[in-house]
Amino acid sequence: MVTAEMLRHGAWYALEQAGRLLHASVVLADGGDPITGAAVAMFAREEIGRSVILRRIADDVDKGAVVQPSKVRDACDDHVSKQSAGSLSTTLKAEPPSAIDAAVRTMWRSELGSPEWKAAKDAADVAVNAKRRRNPERRHSVKIAGLYVDLNDRGSTWLRPCLRDTSEARNEIVDAVNDYSAERDRLRDEVLSQDHPEMASARATMAANLTLPAPRWPRTD
Repeated sequence: MVTAEMLRHGAWYALEQAGRLLHASVVLADGGDPITGAAVAMFAREEIGRSVILRRIADDVDKGAVVQPSKVRDACDDHVSKQSAGSLSTTLKAEPPSAIDAAVRTMWRSELGSPEWKAAKDAADVAVNAKRRRNPERRHSVKIAGLYVDLNDRGSTWLRPCLRDTSEARNEIVDAVNDYSAERDRLRDEVLSQDHPEMASARATMAANLTLPAPRWPRTD
C-alpha cells in the first residue's frame, strides 16, 4: 500500500523533474534546436501532469482509498492523460482575420457586460474550450513529431523534425515554462501560507536536496 505522504513526495519530485527538463529544453532552443527543445518541453508537461495526478491520488488515500504501487503506475502511464493533467492554462493567439481575433477586438471596444461584449466573450470561451480539449493530443503529437522521422498520411514524403516550424516550437516551450512557473509559485505560496498543510508536511519529511529549479525562458532573438 502506498501512503499519502509517499505520493506527495512523488508529486514534489515530479515537479522538480519538470523544471530540470524545461531547463534542458531552453538550452536546446537557445542552442539552435527549438524543435527538439519543444519535444523535451512536452515531456516536462507530462511530469507536471504526474505531479497533479499524484496529488489527486494522495487526496483519495486521505479519504480512505487503498492504493497499490501498480495502480499508481497505471494512473501515470498514459501520456495523453498526463498531458491533460499538466495543461494548467490555455493560450490563444488572436491573429487576424480569425474569429477569435474578431471576438477579442469586439470585447475591447464594447462596454463591459453589454450584449455585444457578452456575445464576443461567449465566442472566445468556445474557442478556449475547444483548444483546451485538443491540447493534450496535440502536445503529445508535438513531442512525437519533434523526435521521429515519419511518413505523411499519403506515403508520399517523409516528415522530418528538423523542418518543422521553429516559431511554433518556441511558443510551446514558452507556454510550458509559464505553466511550470505558475505551478511552482502556487505550491510554494500555498506551503508558506499553510493553505495545503499536507503538502507542507510531506515536504518537511523529504531530502533536503530537493529543489524546484527557477524558471528560465528561451531567448526571443
